[in-house]
Amino acid sequence: MKNHLFCIGLVCVLTLAGCSKHDESSAGAGSPDMDAQAMSDVKTANESVAKPDFTAAARDLKYQQAVKEAAALLGAEPQPLEGADGPIVGGFSFDVPQPKIEAILFKAHTNFLAKGFYLFRYDQMFGIHGQPDKVGLLPTANKYDVMAALEVNGAKYSLHTASIIEWMKKLEQEQPYVLTGIGTDYMEGYFTTPVEDPRGLARRMYKFCPDIVDQGGGTVDKLVNELLKGKLYFWWD
Repeated sequence: MKNHLFCIGLVCVLTLAGCSKHDESSAGAGSPDMDAQAMSDVKTANESVAKPDFTAAARDLKYQQAVKEAAALLGAEPQPLEGADGPIVGGFSFDVPQPKIEAILFKAHTNFLAKGFYLFRYDQMFGIHGQPDKVGLLPTANKYDVMAALEVNGAKYSLHTASIIEWMKKLEQEQPYVLTGIGTDYMEGYFTTPVEDPRGLARRMYKFCPDIVDQGGGTVDKLVNELLKGKLYFWWD
């Protein structure tokens, strides 16, 4: 059900951004060199990554105060942040209506990050049936620790957390970015500088995460347009 709602929501968002019907030729287009580079960046072995331990950081009085501030800002009571294997020690979750978090996520993420804490959306419901989005808070400023804790993956493509972290680190070296959303099967954010090679990057992203085209905009050209706006989004159904 969740994936079904996610697919509906993603299509709605991309449609509002100017997407039209699927174009098979554009989705599959890409130079052999670029395709080879994209595939070399992705490892599909059954890899594992060490989960960060936030136990000590969660005891910090500054973090405990940050939890209270987040609850007041979001208008929601803190709950345990659930990971794939149960609650993430030191993590908190907040149920927030989609319109509210859309309006404040960028600024709130920036402000909490400046304090050394990561505020992020980890489950996006697009307001469908009035269901709230889920926002997480962790006592770290490291987005890769958040990826590891949430175990972001593209299991459908045998793409594991370690591979995704490796790919994203390479991307950051080439094209700096900020992530305001990290979930088990999606990431969202924005680039902090203009994308230097939007078409080349779009082809690589399509190889890395086919669903952003095949179940999203429908063509690599539309993905290029999103990159030109500075938008960054991944979703593995």
